[in-house]
Amino acid sequence: MNTSDGRYDPARDAAALTHEAAVARVQDANLARLRREDEDADRIFPPGPAFTDALVDDDAMRRIGVATEAYGTAKHAAGRMDLFHRLFEGTGDDLPWTG
Repeated sequence: MNTSDGRYDPARDAAALTHEAAVARVQDANLARLRREDEDADRIFPPGPAFTDALVDDDAMRRIGVATEAYGTAKHAAGRMDLFHRLFEGTGDDLPWTG
């Protein structure tokens, strides 16, 4: 990340990476809970800590993006967006869908 004057700021970069890792751990915990109660979550998402894996693996990032979109579509079609929203609980991130 660069500062406003265009210089690289490693401390800002480290803080951003730390935040991304924390959010990924929260989403992995949320996903683990969803897998136990929603077979779509278990079926659609890759096994294991999918969000944490996506931080360091481009293929995992692609898979998690496809899975998140597919899960959102499935929950929207089922009228269960509450389950989709639970994937993001505790992250502070804006939800991709609000419906």
